Amino acid sequence: MMHSRKRIEIVVEAVRAEEVTGLLDRLGATGWTLLPVLSGRGRQGVRRGGDLSGVLDNVVIICICGPAVAERVVEAKEELLGARPAIVNITDCQVLRAEHF
Repeated sequence: MMHSRKRIEIVVEAVRAEEVTGLLDRLGATGWTLLPVLSGRGRQGVRRGGDLSGVLDNVVIICICGPAVAERVVEAKEELLGARPAIVNITDCQVLRAEHF
């Protein structure tokens, strides 16, 4: 049996990752996964990670959660985004182990 949950993906500068994961923790997320972004293209052109300073590196933070936590993330959009660049995507997903999320 599968269980319905929300999948939140946040693409953000690596230097902001701890701030964002801390926000997810405070909003009640039971966990998250952080992945490095090797490259991507958006409104400002191609962006590649891996420079020696790490300033231009992005990460993807994935969080599977219930609808209440997802709603709190949407409500906290000013704290999450502010004037800083980030991409936030929330979709429906199915999980096998409901008790983990």
